Amino acid sequence: MKKNICKISEFFLILNFFTAFLPAYSAEEILGKKNFELLKQNGKIQANEFKPKEAKFSLLSDTELSDKIAEELSNNEGELPSLIGENIYLIPKENIDLNEASVILRSVSKMEGMQYYSNGEKKWATLYHDAYCIAGPQDRTRIDDKIEGSANGLIQYCLLNDNSLGKTNYEVSYFQTENEISMKLVNTTPVYYKFIKAVKPENVHINLVMTVCDDYVVVYMNVKANFFSLGVLEKRMQKSLLNRLDAIYTWFSKQISE
Repeated sequence: MKKNICKISEFFLILNFFTAFLPAYSAEEILGKKNFELLKQNGKIQANEFKPKEAKFSLLSDTELSDKIAEELSNNEGELPSLIGENIYLIPKENIDLNEASVILRSVSKMEGMQYYSNGEKKWATLYHDAYCIAGPQDRTRIDDKIEGSANGLIQYCLLNDNSLGKTNYEVSYFQTENEISMKLVNTTPVYYKFIKAVKPENVHINLVMTVCDDYVVVYMNVKANFFSLGVLEKRMQKSLLNRLDAIYTWFSKQISE
């Protein structure tokens, strides 16, 4: 009897050892079969809504950190946003490491020099001429990136000197689990387009969630913004903010693949 109990115990110990290294998520399950197949073909799915009648994220997956974004949206009372933009990307897992990705997302200073396609200039240009962490939401004293340990629960502040939108301060908050890392940027100072105050503080929200799955990594991004609506300015703001999703993803995906 004791011998059998020992064998059963050994079996469960071995089972626990192997299951501990299995990914918690399947890309097909969290994306749905249709989106999974589309992403395998195209690498990206995009969904944008301008002046939506309802604030919702249609591409958001069902994962722990994605649920935090959904919960925050449902708790957000007030006027509807001017723009909701979503991008979701699928990349082969290969040698991508979650902890390395965590360090990259916290390395704000490495965003300096990031490239993007400028619709106004009709050419590739530098998106962030300056990018670094600062002492507080209104204090632009430069400090080091916080890259030690886990990102879970971390908050840091940064200044991004944007090619079109000028210098803006952001609060950057992070969560990290065994299989996911998330980053959220919220502007703590106004966003200007040229000389026009286009966005009030706390009215640009950019989220990134990276989920490590079986053979793939899923990267979900969104932007939710409320800005001054006036003809050409409105269209420029829409394009500018949506372009930043692709620019941040391209920078991030190159960094994690190196």
